[in-house]
Amino acid sequence: MQGVIFNAIEEFVIDLGGMELWNKVLETADVPSGGIYTFGETYDDQEIVDLAAHLCDAIDVELAKGLNLFGRFLFGYLLARGNVQIKDYNNTQALLSELEDVIHKDVKRLHPGAYTPFFEYQPVDQEKGTLVYRSKRKLCQVAEGLVQGAAENYGQDVLFQHTHCMHQDAEECRWNLQFSKKDVE
Repeated sequence: MQGVIFNAIEEFVIDLGGMELWNKVLETADVPSGGIYTFGETYDDQEIVDLAAHLCDAIDVELAKGLNLFGRFLFGYLLARGNVQIKDYNNTQALLSELEDVIHKDVKRLHPGAYTPFFEYQPVDQEKGTLVYRSKRKLCQVAEGLVQGAAENYGQDVLFQHTHCMHQDAEECRWNLQFSKKDVE
C-alpha cells in the first residue's frame, strides 16, 4: 500500500488522540517499518491492517466502524494533499463514474507500482446507481467511508445497500447507492 495512506492513518490517529495515541498504536502493532512512512513508497498491506486493528482496540471501536471512519477521513485527506484533481467534480456520482479512467490512471502514472482497488459506478438515474468494488485487500468498509466522505464534500447524503460482500465469499462488493442533497439547517 502507498505511503500516502499510511501518512493519512497517522494523521487520523493523531487527530483522534494525539501523538500519545499514535505512539501507543505503533508500540502495540509492532510494525516492520517502525511507523516511518514516506509518501510515495510502498509498504506491506498487513501493516495498515495491524495499525487499524490496534487503533480500534485502543479506542474501543469495532474494526468495521473504525475502517469506515478512516475512509471518511481519507477522502478529505486526499482532497487536500492528493496530486489528482478530485476538486473538479460536481457530485459524488461524477467522481465515481471517472474513478478508474481518470483518478486511478493518474495515481498509476505518478506511482507506476501502485496497486489500486477497482471501482465501477453504474448509474441508474441521477440519484441512484450501483457501485462495484474489488480489491485483494477487501477493505470495503474503507471504500464505503470514502464514498461517504465524498458525498459530504459535495453536500450530499448517501444511502448504502451492501448487496454483495467479499467478506461473505462474493467475488466483489456491490452496493446500491441513493444520493440526495443534504438538508441545510
